[in-house]
Formats: sequence, structure tokens, C-alpha cells
Amino acid sequence: MALTDLGRAPGLSPEQLRRWGLPSFFAAVAALLWAGPYLHLQPWIGFHLTDIPTYQRSADATAAGRLPYRDVDLEYPPGAAVIFWLARFLPGQGYVEKFQWFMLLFWALATAGAVVAAGQLRLPVRRQVAVGTVMAITPLVLGTIVRTRYDGVVTAVVAWMIVAALAERWRWMWGLLAVAIALKLMPALLAPALVAWQAHRAGWASARRGAAGGIAATVALFAPAALLAPRGLWDMVMYHLQRPPQIESTASSYVLLWHATAGVPVTIESAFGSQGPTGQTAEVLATATTLLAFLAIVAVFVRYARHLGALVRGLDAAYLLATLAATIVFLAVGSKVLSPQYLLWIVPASLLLPGRRGLTAFVMTPVLMLVTHLYFPFRYWNLVGLETLPIWILFVRNLLLIALACVCWSVSPAAPTPRAPALAD
Repeated sequence: MALTDLGRAPGLSPEQLRRWGLPSFFAAVAALLWAGPYLHLQPWIGFHLTDIPTYQRSADATAAGRLPYRDVDLEYPPGAAVIFWLARFLPGQGYVEKFQWFMLLFWALATAGAVVAAGQLRLPVRRQVAVGTVMAITPLVLGTIVRTRYDGVVTAVVAWMIVAALAERWRWMWGLLAVAIALKLMPALLAPALVAWQAHRAGWASARRGAAGGIAATVALFAPAALLAPRGLWDMVMYHLQRPPQIESTASSYVLLWHATAGVPVTIESAFGSQGPTGQTAEVLATATTLLAFLAIVAVFVRYARHLGALVRGLDAAYLLATLAATIVFLAVGSKVLSPQYLLWIVPASLLLPGRRGLTAFVMTPVLMLVTHLYFPFRYWNLVGLETLPIWILFVRNLLLIALACVCWSVSPAAPTPRAPALAD
């Protein structure tokens, strides 16, 4: 009996089995790995640094009728408050367990979405399997940060946004982008690439309508907080604009390396819920890296917009993924805060790129996560204490992240794809 015949449901064609069977399988694998070793074995149990108590305070306040931003300070966008509140309704003993099961659900969805997108791009089956495998093992590779932060929700939403974009489901694409922005402001930078993508596939009139709908959806998601607590919502925005460089950011890693190699004095201060180097040098470097990253994102989009119209169906989809991946990775590189959970943003886009450079990006992605796990959480306080080993590990991680951004940017719009994809439906 052929492998594809095992468990075949009546009425399902081989194409349907291929389209949904593999994503469902790897979603189940991700759930089993999470429920098994990730929750019960070393090194994923015991010591960890968590934001769940912050999430629980928001959830408990909401349940008690106190509104985020008005009655309770919240540093996250409004969609995050909804996630924190919904986690209370999951089965489990206590909020921590409930939240971790909630994140399992979203990571399984993210894994399935990544494999669906790989199938839409008509990547070889072995590559689709590889994508599903890396997504499923990411919590093991990156560590406890995946279950103690809500960024996996953003990964899941963006993964299915990519699926909608490739399938030309424009309303779903813009709706999911709006949800992603309401969860974490970062996905707003993906909007220009999606506008160009819809214009390329469906015309500028359709793209204008889609963008207008996306803006309307985003406004609708932020409107309750803006109407009921405008000052609190503005304080949330200013909180992120005023944050000093966090210790794991690209700029901070240079300051720490100068300390480790040249003995330059560095003072670490706790502020805005994290730790980071103080002084003008760190601030100037942070401003410079943010500006350079922004210019790189603009250059990525300009190159994408110039080449997109000349690409045939299939090559254009691969180039969309390269542009999304480069945008996200450059954003992480230039951010004043580069917490480990931000690495969840780069998947699945960095895993779906074609050609040899795409394969390079695919390999670099889990390596980045593994290197991050070498210092976080177990050596994080050693990093704060300015010990040499974690400083070097952090510096290497950030160099790899910069290299990944350049690799994603360098993926050629003329790179061959295995077969011309049928993206609709």
C-alpha cells in the first residue's frame, strides 16, 4: 500500500490530501512536541524568564471590568489585551498553564500555515517537510521564550496572512494584517509590499480598495481603546518610542563588545521593563542602526516594486516572500529592543525562499535561534553582569541576524522555482 493511501478519507483527492494532509500532520507534530518534551523535560523546564505575570494582571483586570489603557497601564497594542483575556477561558490549573496551552494552539496553527504556504509556492515535498520540521521544533530550539511570550500568535497570524496573499484572498490578507498590527505594531511595515502585490496580481483599483479596507479594519480594532482611553493608548505608543536601547539590540551588542575587548566602561541600567547600557554612545548607535535599517527596508521595497511587474507567475510569489522576509529581519536588526521572542517574527517567511540563497536563509534561521538559546534564559543575567562569554554569543547572534537580512535581500527575482505555482484557491 502506498504511503498516501494510509488513512485516506473517502472523497478526498490526492491534491486535497497533499494540500491539507502535510500541514495537519506537522501541526500535530508541533503540538505533540510541545505537550511532551517541551513542557516536561530539561532544558525546557525549571528556570525561565517570563512575561506571563504581566499578561495575567491585564487579563484579571479586564475580567474585573477595568479597561486596559484607562484603568490599567498596558505596553502592548489592544489585540494583545484580547489574547491575554481569552487565555483565561482555556482548560488548565492557573493562568500560566492556560496561557501556555493557548500558545500551543497558535504555534500549531503557525506550523500548519507555514506548510500550506510552502505547498502554494510548489516547493519540493522534501522542502515542505523541512519547513514543517523546523516550525515544529522551533520551541525546542529557541527555548521557553516561545511559551512565555505571546509573539507566537503574531507568527500564526502572519503565516496565514501569507497564505491568503498567495491565494489572492485579498479581504483575508488585509484582515489578517490588521489583526497582526493590533497584536504587535511591527507588521504595519509589511503593508507597502502587500499593496504592490495586490496591484501586480489584481490591478491598482483592487489594491486601493484592499488597502482602504485594511486601514478601516485596523482603525476598527484600535477604535475602542482610542475612544475610551485615548491618553492611555498614546502612552503605549510613547512608551515604545522613548525606550532606551535594550541589552540584546544590535547597537547594545557593539557597546558590550567594546567593553569585553577594550575595557571600555559600561553601566547597565534597568528601565522600561528591561536592561540596557546607559550613555550617549548607546543612544547614538541605536539611532544609527534604526535609521540604517529603515533605509534598508525602503531599498528592499523599491527594488521589489521595480522588478515585480516583469516577473512571471511563480517567480513573483517567491520574490514577495523574499521581500517580506528581508523587511522583517531588517526591522529586528534595527530595533532598539531585540528580545529573543522577536526571532519568531522572521518565520515562516525566512524558511520559504527559493534557490541556494533561500536554502542558506532556511539553514540560518534555526541556527540563529539555537545561538540565542545559548545565552537566554540561562546566561541572561551573566550578560547583564557583563561576562565575556554571553557578550560574544550575543554579538555572534546579531551578526548572524544581519547576515540573514542580507541573504533575504539578495534573493534574486529571477531565481528559478521548481514548478509554476497555482496559487489561487
